Amino acid sequence: MKEKSSNTEPNKTETNTTESSTTETKSVPAAADKKEVSVKESGTVAETTKTKGKKAKKEKIPLTPEKKRKRKRLIIFAVIAVIAVIAFVLYRKSKANPVTPVTTTAVGKGDIEVIVSYSGTISASEIKSYYADITAPVSEMKLHVGDRVNKGDILYKYNADELELMKEKASLNQEQAEGSYNGSLQKNYLATIKANGMSLKQINDRINEITAQTDALNEKINEKTARMQRTLTDLQKTTLDVDQNNVSDTTDATQGNTAPVDRQTDDEKKKQMTLALQEAISEVQYALSYDPEILSWKKQINDLAEEKNALSEAAGAEQSRMTSGDKEALEAQKSLTELDNNGTLESVSKVEGGVKSDLSGVVTELGFEEGATVSKGAKLLTISGTDNVHIDIQISKSDLDKVREGQDVDITIRGSQYTGKVSYISGTATKNANGIPVVAAQISVDNPDDSVILGIEASVKIHTDKADDTLVVPYEYVSTDADGDFVYMIGDDYSLVRRDVTIGLSTSTDAQILEGLNVGDIIVTTNPDELSEGMTVAATPEE
Repeated sequence: MKEKSSNTEPNKTETNTTESSTTETKSVPAAADKKEVSVKESGTVAETTKTKGKKAKKEKIPLTPEKKRKRKRLIIFAVIAVIAVIAFVLYRKSKANPVTPVTTTAVGKGDIEVIVSYSGTISASEIKSYYADITAPVSEMKLHVGDRVNKGDILYKYNADELELMKEKASLNQEQAEGSYNGSLQKNYLATIKANGMSLKQINDRINEITAQTDALNEKINEKTARMQRTLTDLQKTTLDVDQNNVSDTTDATQGNTAPVDRQTDDEKKKQMTLALQEAISEVQYALSYDPEILSWKKQINDLAEEKNALSEAAGAEQSRMTSGDKEALEAQKSLTELDNNGTLESVSKVEGGVKSDLSGVVTELGFEEGATVSKGAKLLTISGTDNVHIDIQISKSDLDKVREGQDVDITIRGSQYTGKVSYISGTATKNANGIPVVAAQISVDNPDDSVILGIEASVKIHTDKADDTLVVPYEYVSTDADGDFVYMIGDDYSLVRRDVTIGLSTSTDAQILEGLNVGDIIVTTNPDELSEGMTVAATPEE
């Protein structure tokens, strides 16, 4: 700031001259202090001199016409000299402290609203992708990328014959699952009956006992059979040694020999020895096959074998008998099969007659053709809705504190005007193509029409903060330095005075003044960059 120059104000000088004839008064400007020097002329001169003490009176002497003319010229010369002196003083003063012309205005109240402007791209707020509900051939599909569809339009149809076949298979699979489940339960019931309340350990212990008993009986049979077999062998050997002369008894009888008679038995029947041996052999052979004790033992072995077989079967059944966990797993498998089959039936029922669009919009992706067989779960197409759209923008760091969700927005799309609101502000920042951090945000569009095309640019004006009936000054009148914001005002000595202010809302043209000024205060409107505190100015109100 420039220092204010000292200004010495010229003393007020007053000269009174009285003449006897007419009187004329002239006012001469005396610079900015607006003082006047008055000179009076008259036909007859009577001079009066002011002194600090007692006034001295002079006797009036009449002047001749010639003296009057000389007197008049002297007065004129004196006035000119005074004017010259005053002009010189003002000139010197202007050189020391020049006067700068400025314009001023009075501070008043008004409304101020902060609006931030951005451009962005129109995007769909609702996007729906369609996936194949079943594996089947597509019999009808006429769409292309970019086509518009309305809610309820048929997008594609599956082959009707294939749908009927899938329904039949699902029904048969369901019947099979139920039959398998019921069969498993029946087997488990029979196994429980065969076990007769015995545990698997008890069954195995009894089988071991039967095996031991069977082995003991077989040992007895073998022992007795062996004794009988030895007896039979001995009898057979004796028979071979009966005919000592190597002649049979029949031959002896024919020849009249007496040897056979000598070998007759001592019993009453007087049998011959050979016949007795033959009978003994026959008895032993019969005993080997029909001995009651041996037959009894064999019957016990057969009974034990049957019991063992039954127990073995029961053991197998017990091993295969379902536990509570097995039953739960079987039931779960049955339920899964039912769900799968029911899901197939529901999916087929859902797509019968064609798959319809859930929203109005534009086809943005298409991944199949008419006649192709699509696999269940495959992505077929995507529709971007046009009934609910938004504009993607990127908010700069300087505007982040101003923009909030819910604020009103004016939107321009292809020359048409729309309204909307700030619907979303991201919680994280990213860097744009220039490497500057920005925050993504979305502007919802109220009642979009067919002029709103996805992917094109739109201009938005966000109404952030607003203040009504508040102190407002043009922003160009406000200066800023290291100490803060301020404006210039004019002091009593016509010099510039700094007035610090606190700014609230601000736009590119106006600033809200929260502190520092009052309504009616006069501020300088001249470019503040050309001014400095203490400058002497001459003010002119703005028109």
